[in-house]
Amino acid sequence: MIIVADSSPLLSFAILDKLDIIEQIFDKLYVPTAVFNELTLLNKPYSNKLKDFLTNKVISVKNIDLVKVLSNEIDLGEAEAIALALERHIPDILIDDLKGRKIASFNGLFPIGTIGGLLYAKKKKLINEIKPFLDILIENDIRIGKSLYKKAISLASENKL
Repeated sequence: MIIVADSSPLLSFAILDKLDIIEQIFDKLYVPTAVFNELTLLNKPYSNKLKDFLTNKVISVKNIDLVKVLSNEIDLGEAEAIALALERHIPDILIDDLKGRKIASFNGLFPIGTIGGLLYAKKKKLINEIKPFLDILIENDIRIGKSLYKKAISLASENKL
């Protein structure tokens, strides 16, 4: 599976020190220039790790008009990620933002979030549990609502009686 990624899931996997899982789950990963630039700003947490990881995965978006239209609703990185996926006919997109996910779905894409990636990693036996990773993300100010947290734990069959 080939996937285009927005910044927030990449940052989450960097926080978890599990960027390697992305390469084990997906055959190829691409990011648009805006996502790369956002993640690799000097003095931004994990910027060096992400810069190393994303080298040779950056592709420029050609449909600037689509990016401009999408940028009226979502941030530039999300807009470029959606535009790149559509340009390259890549149906899957790694994106967390709810509004971005809705716009991606509306345009025929299949959004996968950080939690979906963790669930897939567990299914492929790359990790044993997702709960510790969700807890780390929350401790690092990554927003995960209580209902989503509970649903993820349930989907991972990690409910404790």
